[in-house]
Amino acid sequence: MNLSTVNARPIRKVLPRCGKYDEVCISLSKGIQMRPLIVCFAVALSACAPQYVETVVTDEQDLPVRRATFAANPAPLDDAFRSSCDAPGDELLVVSRSVVQCRILPPPDVAAFLVLQYDGALEAPTLVVQKETDKDNGDFVVELSYFAEVVQKSGNPRRIYIKQRALDQLMDQLLVATGGIASN
Repeated sequence: MNLSTVNARPIRKVLPRCGKYDEVCISLSKGIQMRPLIVCFAVALSACAPQYVETVVTDEQDLPVRRATFAANPAPLDDAFRSSCDAPGDELLVVSRSVVQCRILPPPDVAAFLVLQYDGALEAPTLVVQKETDKDNGDFVVELSYFAEVVQKSGNPRRIYIKQRALDQLMDQLLVATGGIASN
């Protein structure tokens, strides 16, 4: 993952406090499919919107990125990721050859919170689940990350990183279930 912008300036993230919703996310994830991961992301944000505490990310390890190594091309993970991004309002965006994003419209209350809290323009923010695949010494390294993106009044997007233990566990389970060796 290209984190050069992380080192250039501090990135802000939010830390929801919603432990009581962790069980909802875990129960939705039975079968380890990607769609529950995206649903949990939206549930976590909508359930905890007023409780966010903003902090500054000063270290790359604080970013919500889950990594796994695959001996062969992770086709099952690719298929699961692409097929999970098919709900109304979802958009599958191929950013580059190695980066694919599932962009999700948040519920109205979460969108309003993000726009007001982060001085956004009157443009709908998006929730993003990103998959980046790179090759390293013959192995495939996959990184899954999640964040909210709020377009600022200047027109530039601002990424709001959310560290959610339940989502991290779901991503790790997905990576392992599709043949990867988690490295977080």
